[in-house]
Amino acid sequence: MGADRILKDGEPFEIRGVVYVPGYPGYLPWESETAWSLPEKLRNSIDRDLEQIADMGANTVRFWGAPRYAYEALARIGSLHFIQTIWIGTEVDDLHDPGFKESTRAYIRSVVDRIHGVFPNGSAPLIAYLVGNEISESTILATNATHPGLDRYEGRHVRTGPGLNAAEVFLAEIADYLKQYEEDNYGVTHLVSYANQIRTADLIDTPFLDFRSHNVYPYDIPYLRPGTTAGSVSGTFLQGWVEELKARHPEVPLLVTETGLSVSPNAPHLGPPNYGYGGNTEFEQATGLVQALEDVATAREPLAGVVIHELLDAWWKFGLEDSFTQDPDDVEEWFGLVRLAGS
Repeated sequence: MGADRILKDGEPFEIRGVVYVPGYPGYLPWESETAWSLPEKLRNSIDRDLEQIADMGANTVRFWGAPRYAYEALARIGSLHFIQTIWIGTEVDDLHDPGFKESTRAYIRSVVDRIHGVFPNGSAPLIAYLVGNEISESTILATNATHPGLDRYEGRHVRTGPGLNAAEVFLAEIADYLKQYEEDNYGVTHLVSYANQIRTADLIDTPFLDFRSHNVYPYDIPYLRPGTTAGSVSGTFLQGWVEELKARHPEVPLLVTETGLSVSPNAPHLGPPNYGYGGNTEFEQATGLVQALEDVATAREPLAGVVIHELLDAWWKFGLEDSFTQDPDDVEEWFGLVRLAGS
């Protein structure tokens, strides 16, 4: 592991990624993920989607809720690596609840087994696992309040000194379990990180993981970090914020695990340079994403790369019935680079 780049096969690897959730209208990712078989139409869509990601020049897919078929399609393409998100509930009362931890461990086992079932003998083009994504402030604070004495973790692969909070101890424990399970059952281990966000950047830190990851959206920064210094090259707040994050921990790589813009129609239109949470035109989405890529590429210190959120509009959010229509008031359903036209 270098200070700036993640190493793949011993060489620095700059990540150019796209988030991919195969959540077409009428399908829920967490159901398709564990299905024994998929309809031909969905299989064909997955094939086309991953080929499009490769054709656009990306070298990495960030998977969420991916069924076995998605890994098989990726293997056939041959040119793409992947980052695997381990979904952990973001709104819970206590991350250390025994039942919650066991369900999390069971999910880890299912994902690791699925990957190695497609890629035997350690052949998976897997860059890293992300143990969790944007755990909420309320969950972090509630967990810490319930377990004020938890301040360190000592495992086989992950060991920390004192000074952690209970939410950080949970991430250390879960990361250690993932590495142990993969090593014990498949003889390999992969890098592990956690996708943090701007709202919790000062509440949770993961120096015990292999590199740092942050989701960074341009519209968040002026409202949540109004004192952010403008970027050293582009002058944008996005570049300034990633430069600040990198400066906090210059000794390890920093990966931007999400950045994107929503084109939801029923939201205030703000436009560049910081855009808005929804309300962007498709042209603004395109130019804003190009700007974000430039911000990362020209930051004061090199970053490990950037992952665009996301390939497909997420009609699946908020349940199966909702997945058959795209709600013009729901900003979260309009981040896709590819517009879904319906079922």
